[in-house]
Amino acid sequence: MRVPNSKFCLLLIVFILAISHSGRGQNFEHSKAQNLIPNPSFEKINTTIKRLDMEMQNFGIMKDWKPSINTPDVYHPGLESVRFIHRSPNFLKQFGAQEPRTGEGKVGMYIAGGMHKEGVTVKLKRPLGAGKFYYFHMYVSLGEGISNSCTSSIGSYFSARVPKITTTSKLPLHVKSSKMVCNTKGWTRVCGVYKAKGTEKYISLGYFADNPIGKSVKGGKYDTGYYFVDDVLLMEMRDPKNLVANQVCNMALKFSPIEFLIGESEAYTEIKKALDSYIEYATIFKVNSVKIIGHADDAGSKFENEIMSAMRASNVKQYMIEKGVDESLIEIVAAGDTSPVVSTGSDLDPDSNNRVEIKIK
Repeated sequence: MRVPNSKFCLLLIVFILAISHSGRGQNFEHSKAQNLIPNPSFEKINTTIKRLDMEMQNFGIMKDWKPSINTPDVYHPGLESVRFIHRSPNFLKQFGAQEPRTGEGKVGMYIAGGMHKEGVTVKLKRPLGAGKFYYFHMYVSLGEGISNSCTSSIGSYFSARVPKITTTSKLPLHVKSSKMVCNTKGWTRVCGVYKAKGTEKYISLGYFADNPIGKSVKGGKYDTGYYFVDDVLLMEMRDPKNLVANQVCNMALKFSPIEFLIGESEAYTEIKKALDSYIEYATIFKVNSVKIIGHADDAGSKFENEIMSAMRASNVKQYMIEKGVDESLIEIVAAGDTSPVVSTGSDLDPDSNNRVEIKIK
């Protein structure tokens, strides 16, 4: 590795000690830290429920969420502990096999008009702010077992009160899919941006009008589609800076560590390009902190490696500030060679240890 001169090393000692022992270290998972949706991936259940009337009315086990209309379904291992008065062992199996996108829980619902439509509702963690923009997404998958049609008429509806949805309701979705969701093997993201009136306290997922737009999977008009839903996210945004919903939805919400060349610490062109996604995220969404962790391989001494990791983190910080990230949000940490992702003797490329991780909360 290329080592800075000794005079510069001395100047960095105090700097390294200060950032290495910062007390602001925080773990990051943006979907948990900023998500206004309680129980967003349907993992939490009401453990006090020991008995339900029948298996096709199993939604009472789900924590926080309530049915909007009719009888949406819960898929969760906790159902095994419920003593159903009337139980049909194969009831849920008719909708097809689809593993939850994350965790162990998911919900299922019919997307239809008239008497067959279903949906789920939850109270937000806090009311939405007037005139503010919010990013929304959920993941859906068409149930192959019973669905004979697929649709784009699936999404979210916001309301000030618990919505009174009936078979004749014609409530327009505020965010809906931009394309037909016909995938029965994987999960499709339904995504959009919503500008709040300032009275919204509840969000409902499903379809709440008549005549959903879609097609039969065998050709012809839309009839009925059954969809699994998982991983719901609602986050407040800053000024979206004239971005349209599709641009925001195409932004990466998961980031990989940024790798440096051996001996390099400058934010050269490839590094800047990789940082731009983080910068876009941190300037568009409401974030509380940006933690930059510099890493190095073990080619030099512990002291030299710590210096290199500190310089990488510091240069990344400087570039992010130049591009508009609020400096007060940024914390840097020099990890040196203490957290390698590739161990000595591994067949993997050890260059991956020369990296910067960015954790946003």
